[in-house]
Amino acid sequence: MKKTHTAHLSLIIGTLLMLLDQLFWTSHAKHINISKVGTLMSTIQVQHIITLIGLDLVIISLGYIYSKKENSLAEALKLWLYTVVVGLISTIICFLLTKKIDTNAIYSIFLPIIRNVSPVITGVILSLICYPFMKKVNQRYLKWILLALLLLPTLSGIDSLGLSDGYSISFTFILFYLGVIEASEEKRFSIISLILLCLMNVLCVTMMPLCSKIVHGDMSTALRFTTSISFFEVMIAIYFIRLLRNIPFFNKWSFIRYIPIASLVLIGAGRLENIVSWNEDLVGTSFNKLFRQSELEALLIVFIIFLVTLLIKQLPQVKRVVKSIEEHFSDFELSNQWFTKETQLIKQHLKNHRINIIMLLCAYILSFASFIAMNTSYNIEINAIETYNIFWYTLFARQFFVLLNTLMLVLVARFLMAITRRYWVSVLITGFAQIVITVANRLKVIYREEPIIPGDLAMIKAWKSLLGMMGKNIIIASIALVVLVVILIIYLEKKHPYAIHMSLKKSIIWVLVTSIFFSGTLLFNHDGSYVNALMRDLGDQPYFFNQLFGAKVNGPLLQFLNNIDVSVMDEPENYSKETMTQLYKKYVQESARINRRRRNDWDDQIVIMGLSESFADPYRIPELTLANDPIPYIRSLMKTTTSGLMYSTGYGGGTANMEYMALTGLNQGFFSAALTPYTQLVPTQNQAYAFSRLFNQAVAIHPYIGVYYSRQTVYQNFGFNKFMYLGSKYPIKHQSSIDRSAYLSDETAYANTIDEILDAQGSKFINLVTMQNHLPYDNNYYDGKEKYAASGNAVTNDYVRGMVEEYVMGLHHTDEAVKNFIEKIDSINKPITFVFYGDHLPGIYWDTSNNNILHQTDYFIYSNKYARRHLGRRIYKQYDLVAPTDFMSLVQKQTLTRTTPYSVLLEKVLDELPVITTKAAAGSKEESDAAMINDNGELIKYDDLSLSQKELYNDYKLVQYDMTAGNNYLEDMNFTR
Repeated sequence: MKKTHTAHLSLIIGTLLMLLDQLFWTSHAKHINISKVGTLMSTIQVQHIITLIGLDLVIISLGYIYSKKENSLAEALKLWLYTVVVGLISTIICFLLTKKIDTNAIYSIFLPIIRNVSPVITGVILSLICYPFMKKVNQRYLKWILLALLLLPTLSGIDSLGLSDGYSISFTFILFYLGVIEASEEKRFSIISLILLCLMNVLCVTMMPLCSKIVHGDMSTALRFTTSISFFEVMIAIYFIRLLRNIPFFNKWSFIRYIPIASLVLIGAGRLENIVSWNEDLVGTSFNKLFRQSELEALLIVFIIFLVTLLIKQLPQVKRVVKSIEEHFSDFELSNQWFTKETQLIKQHLKNHRINIIMLLCAYILSFASFIAMNTSYNIEINAIETYNIFWYTLFARQFFVLLNTLMLVLVARFLMAITRRYWVSVLITGFAQIVITVANRLKVIYREEPIIPGDLAMIKAWKSLLGMMGKNIIIASIALVVLVVILIIYLEKKHPYAIHMSLKKSIIWVLVTSIFFSGTLLFNHDGSYVNALMRDLGDQPYFFNQLFGAKVNGPLLQFLNNIDVSVMDEPENYSKETMTQLYKKYVQESARINRRRRNDWDDQIVIMGLSESFADPYRIPELTLANDPIPYIRSLMKTTTSGLMYSTGYGGGTANMEYMALTGLNQGFFSAALTPYTQLVPTQNQAYAFSRLFNQAVAIHPYIGVYYSRQTVYQNFGFNKFMYLGSKYPIKHQSSIDRSAYLSDETAYANTIDEILDAQGSKFINLVTMQNHLPYDNNYYDGKEKYAASGNAVTNDYVRGMVEEYVMGLHHTDEAVKNFIEKIDSINKPITFVFYGDHLPGIYWDTSNNNILHQTDYFIYSNKYARRHLGRRIYKQYDLVAPTDFMSLVQKQTLTRTTPYSVLLEKVLDELPVITTKAAAGSKEESDAAMINDNGELIKYDDLSLSQKELYNDYKLVQYDMTAGNNYLEDMNFTR
């Protein structure tokens, strides 16, 4: 009597060898890639062909086993489903271990064949689908044809059939049917034939490197026989199957055939690459150690797959699905009747689920429309040189996020169904809510150029004022729309009711799934969390610096969720009203002591906080040489003013964070690493503190569009009287750009500043943010760059050289603009103090490894002639390195202006503590909330501070927490006034 499933042992051995081949021979073990002809190379190649035969054993054994199955189409479908399940499980496990995933991995889970995750699995499934036709072919002729197809590339060295390294559909198809034929022939095993084949294989493998060297003069064909597609490897595999087929090995456990499938999923999805890297970190690159480690892991992987597959097989749901598939294909026979029957079943299935299909389509359309509604034109500008049609960009580049938004709508609808048990109520409320959200976001985009974020919900408290701004017609239309939706719901529920067949168990599941999904959004911005890693790896970039762009690429719903929970900062120890009261009393006394020696108030003073985009002296960049100095005037001015270096928390970006620190005195280092204060903190505050509140008038000037970093909302919350930007009701005047630049010049920025100075009545605070030197630096904006020709090792190629010279030319124009501005304010009879600082370096110094250099920009503080005569002036040269939070303290000290309790705290921080910055900027790995750096750029640990310094550091942190995330006790005590 014939035995069945007798290829199980060869299948398992093949799987182990295949895994060993992938784990070991893709590593960087010593001698693996040796290219010197000799005994060592021959020995290594012989070892390699032993593991390479594993793939051949697997495919042929699968053909052997599946030839015993009567229902090949059912087997193909079950194999596909198993591939999906294994792909899902392996992706989850890999993510939990590495916190790495991408959209390709998600698509590959559910579309393993279309995306060809594993060509071998695809080949096996296609072979099973073709099996009803192929078994009618003469097996004898087919065998000789298949063997000839294998022999041809082995002899010629030309892979005309696309067999590749064996992991291909064509090679799988050939070997699968060789396995089928082998099962039907049941030929006897011949030890002599096996020995001869092994000797031939070893001879070819060991001699081929020498032949390649002699014939070609190189090693281009040295590995012709060291491959799974070698004719000899395949024949040896066939003979091994003949040897092992009569050995009983789990013959009754048919699920054994799925073990290599799971292994192939791991190989195809690149899951083993992480193990290979881990092995090398664990045992190094020792040949023997890595080989033994790989052997153990291959055994462990097979054992784990065995257990997981056994567990899956026992699940009642799996048994029902398997039974259903087998019954469906039990009477399969290729005929017109079968196609007619399948067509009718598909139509009936679509009809039975049409209501849910319509819901999905509507949810998708609403989701897609919400993306489009965030754009005010038909094009979306990705960067300075890439612009796409918004419909095509959303459809192709952001399809995953359209589907994600669709999923969110479906989850909400299902949640409501589980609660209300009514279809139309749930679907129409969800759809109506999505339309309202989209329209509301659209209106805000039109009027404010930004989407709705959680901070806007605070406006609900002023609902009467909001209704007044909406107008009578909009209110009436809104009420009418709500009434219409209610009437529609009532009509559909009565005339066209749809019964929801949802058990209590399923209802609870939907409620839990939806709740867990949306509660997970609270971790979107928590660095280190799995949710944060998942969303960022999938491509959800929140674009806090440009909320409108975030809404365009993520959709308004997801962008809202991106902003819903941002941890501001951890609560310091001993934070309480009593603590803050004591702290207030301490600094009130200190302020009174200092003010006895100062005679000036802010009355009639004009302070300009001038952020110069990307300004930083290029002479500090190691191994960079310029033909001429681009900033001679600023360099000379810094010698006669309070000046030095500012430690920026950003490199190549982060403007708004520098601006926030300069305007508030609050340090980014204490905040959560994920926090961008301008977009995630200030909009949620009713009256955020800024130094602008010390002045009679406050004006912000930005010669660019005002949408970035929510500046319109920020300046309003900071108490600014007006914000001048392109397109605002306070127009930017004197507009000019240099040569071909896309940005308005610094001359434009300073000319508008002069207008505001002349217009000042009493004290005035001006926040100026320039744009002239903003990236890109490869658009050939300026003429005359040859004057500042760049050279040195920092200039790695012509492209970098061009960017450096373009940037430096911009600095030259800044130098001239600053000179003109200084001359003009010196001629004005008002006390003016000008703080000039660069926000960050441009991101063009790619090969500079000095972290400190990349975060040091320049600053100076200049008081005009009138201020020097009437206020008195002190120049401070000891502040070689400061933080952006120190500028107002320096102005206060230079102009001998009286302090507030808050500003005296900041003066003490300036005088007594190292520069406080973020850990990322400082390159710190300390377990602390912020990093500290001294004037030499050395990291200072908290434990290295004196007792008085620690007390001051903690006072500063307590004040910042109270003003931003705490209970604002100090506001009631007039701490900042």
